[in-house]
Amino acid sequence: DDGSCIILGCTDENATNYNFEATNDDGSCQYAVGYVLNGNWEIVSLEYSTELDLSFLESAIGLNPGNQDISGDAINAGLWNFQYPEYTYSNNLNFTTEPITILTFEVPGIPIDVSGNGTWTLTNNDNTLSTIDETTNLESSYEILSIQNNIAFMNGIIPFSQEIMGYNIDLEIEVEMQLQKQ
Repeated sequence: DDGSCIILGCTDENATNYNFEATNDDGSCQYAVGYVLNGNWEIVSLEYSTELDLSFLESAIGLNPGNQDISGDAINAGLWNFQYPEYTYSNNLNFTTEPITILTFEVPGIPIDVSGNGTWTLTNNDNTLSTIDETTNLESSYEILSIQNNIAFMNGIIPFSQEIMGYNIDLEIEVEMQLQKQ
């Protein structure tokens, strides 16, 4: 063998289909979702939806506006940092909802600022990302709709507490996110 043989294949040792015999990379490398998630991701686009139970206002203002749907879109809505193979994360969801009307009053957008740190796992053939916050023990689950080296689409439900009009309210917000790797 004079070394002139060319064997095409994946030459990246981090790939799941690494070929130690390959001499030239043919672009066929495939990576585990955990490996691809590793690093910083910006939430570039966010669609959100939640229902806010305002019945607690009856004792304060004498009126019960009932449930209020809050939904809309946000851009540059926060950051995720995933560490692999440590399976730890930190995140910050930070945006303001679109204004809503309660009874006849126009209410400005509600600022949402939720941060977390904890651990994450992948299940369901790496299509489900589950997180557990180390401080609150709140669990979140996200369906990974699509993921590539620098862009991901996920949807899920984020539980959190928020102060609204002087009251601390437990909420769950349904989100669909587009993330871009930084």
